[in-house]
Amino acid sequence: MGRKKQKIFRLLHKKRKIDISKKFQVCLIVLFLVCTMAEVQGASEKKSEAPGKTSFQAIDDLYTVFLSEKLDRARETVRMLDDLYKTFIVLITQEYVNDPSVLAAATLSKRVFEVMSKKGWHKARLLDATGSPYNPENNPRDDFERDAINAMISGKQYFERIETMDGRNHLRAATVLVANMKGCTFCHPDKKLGDVLGAISYGIPLDERVHYLE
Repeated sequence: MGRKKQKIFRLLHKKRKIDISKKFQVCLIVLFLVCTMAEVQGASEKKSEAPGKTSFQAIDDLYTVFLSEKLDRARETVRMLDDLYKTFIVLITQEYVNDPSVLAAATLSKRVFEVMSKKGWHKARLLDATGSPYNPENNPRDDFERDAINAMISGKQYFERIETMDGRNHLRAATVLVANMKGCTFCHPDKKLGDVLGAISYGIPLDERVHYLE
């Protein structure tokens, strides 16, 4: 039993880069106890049939399913937010073209992203791919953002990675922004329609903050 417990704790430590919720920890413990009891009973009866999955393997499988479901929901959230924010950018750009006193889409988007982040829903921000950003704060800040911009420049429309941010595991994703209307050239006069301008970077929490089993 001591070795089995050590295996479980090693598995949980192995998964430190990907936080798991308290409910999932309880599921792991329950599954471990059930599988362990079944293994002990099977061993005592000395059954000759082919061995099934160990508790360690069963927990690993459960974790994979759990993470897959979280990722699917996070990716769906990215698609919804991307449609929403890009529609917002187009509408604001149209207003800006007709009335230059209206704040530019990049400025208003930044404010919206900051509000959503403070509320804890998700993180989002504009990334520049032109080398001469409308706002210097839109320059890539870390490896993910630099890799995402390089991917956009090379022709990709989507880039993602799982990373830990602020103690929580996140799906980090980026979607391409192109000059899809003449209004885009007001802020980017050296670009033409169809050129890559940058990306929107997203950080979607995959789970809750948790305390690990020690």
